[in-house]
Amino acid sequence: MIQHSFLLAAFFYLLSLGGTIAGKKHLAGILLILGLLANGYSIGMRYWLTFPMLPLYQGPFFLPFFLGIFSIKALKNDQYSWSNTLLLINLMAWIALFFPNDHYLPFIQFKTIFSHLFFLFGVIARAFFILAGLQAYQCIRKKETDETALQQLREVRQSVIWGYLFWTISVFCGAIWSYLGWGSPVIWEDPAITTAMATWLYYSLYLHLHLISFVNAKNRPFFAVIGACWVIAFNCLPDMGKFMLPNIFMVKNYI
Repeated sequence: MIQHSFLLAAFFYLLSLGGTIAGKKHLAGILLILGLLANGYSIGMRYWLTFPMLPLYQGPFFLPFFLGIFSIKALKNDQYSWSNTLLLINLMAWIALFFPNDHYLPFIQFKTIFSHLFFLFGVIARAFFILAGLQAYQCIRKKETDETALQQLREVRQSVIWGYLFWTISVFCGAIWSYLGWGSPVIWEDPAITTAMATWLYYSLYLHLHLISFVNAKNRPFFAVIGACWVIAFNCLPDMGKFMLPNIFMVKNYI
């Protein structure tokens, strides 16, 4: 049922994208909401069945949900922005569906609440960082008036700030979890810790770009796009597994 509901969400996302391309924004909005409901049910059941253990490698199933939630306000924007946002949500959803990595042996250290806060806040932060990259990309592609461009830059910075806030909380919760479970707040041998700290450092520098004289406001979106690519490559892709055809597509299940 969990896999079926997520597959249903992915189809709703795909239909929503099709509705947007066809110019049916209201229908696309309804289909998106239906997709979010199915996605929410799927991740809710995943969490319910694993709790109090942590669904560590299930972040890719959570990411399209949070991207969709944070992007609903884009319905008020033009079709170009909305179609790009839905394209990104679809990409994340279908990759999660065909490259799952949610099979692991849980261990006792996962039971602390800090492990769950580390996971959830980390996924939310990734969604904000990726959304900021998409907003920055659209800002680069479109030539707007000065007032509109400044508004878009503010939206990019706002998404980065929210992502940075949740990422910082996630890092601190991860340090507490590590200390309680293994006796050390940081385990540098873990690549996930190294890349998480690198991401935190990158966005710390990004938020201080306005202090650098040779980096003007028009150049900052490029750094947001680079940051989003970094997050996808080093904070999202490691959660992916090998290609696996969902059971619902296997003919032997119906024979």
